[in-house]
This record gives sequence, C-alpha cells and structure tokens, in this order.
Amino acid sequence: MSSITAQYEDYADALEMIDDEDMRFEYIIDMGKKVKDEDFPETLRTDANLMHGCISRVWLRDEVCNEKHYFTGFSDAIIVKGLVAMMAGSFSGLTAEELQKLTTDHVRRLNLGALTTQRQVGMMAMLDTFKKFGLAGGGTISQLRSVRI
Repeated sequence: MSSITAQYEDYADALEMIDDEDMRFEYIIDMGKKVKDEDFPETLRTDANLMHGCISRVWLRDEVCNEKHYFTGFSDAIIVKGLVAMMAGSFSGLTAEELQKLTTDHVRRLNLGALTTQRQVGMMAMLDTFKKFGLAGGGTISQLRSVRI
C-alpha cells in the first residue's frame, strides 16, 4: 500500500530486525514508557473512549484534520500502552479510504507473533476500530456502535 505511513514502516523494520521474542517485548514496553499521561489526559479516559472486550483498559480517540485521521490512545498496562502507541502511530495520517484498505496483513507485518492470542485479537480489534472511525468520520468509541465494516 503506497499510502502507509513512515511511522508504520519504522516500526515494521525495527521489529523485523529483532529476532528474539523477549527483545520484541522490550521494544514494545519501551514504546509504552514513551507515552506520557498528559498525552492522553484523564479527562479523555472516559467510557465514551473505552474499547470494550479488552482485559486491559484501552481508550482510543480519532480526530480528523484535512480529511486525515489522527489516532491517540492509552492503556493502563505498559505492554498494551506500547501496542496502542504503535498502532495509533502506524495508522494516523491516513484518509478514510486508505483506512478501509488496511488488512490484517498490515498488523501481521509488525511481526508481533510473540504476543498472546488475546493481544493479537486486540490488535485486530484496534484495526477494525480505526476502520470504523474512518467510516464514521472520527469521534469516540461510543459513536461507533452502529458502524459496520
């Protein structure tokens, strides 16, 4: 996909270079440590932004500027915080049309095979949420309930 973001390519390339699963976890944890509380303030950690079905709490938002979607997110678990940061960074800056073209292969290319099945499912759920945000024109998780992809 020619419109994939440079940040996505950076994450995919970095994780491809790491052939030790423990080192991949360290990389993801380091990504989580870079996320500061003020990046997603308490005022946004509401039920309207909460993804349901996750073991860890995950909040996501989408803001649209010049027809491009910019995602932010947060989690109460460090490794999930890293995954959310990587997913949000990877797919921010895409148009609604570009988001609809994303597939599970884009998530798989991030080479996160060491993740538990539950976390892998969560990554795919985040991808679906980003696609729904694209169809809805941005907003909060609670506004996506009726959006089907």
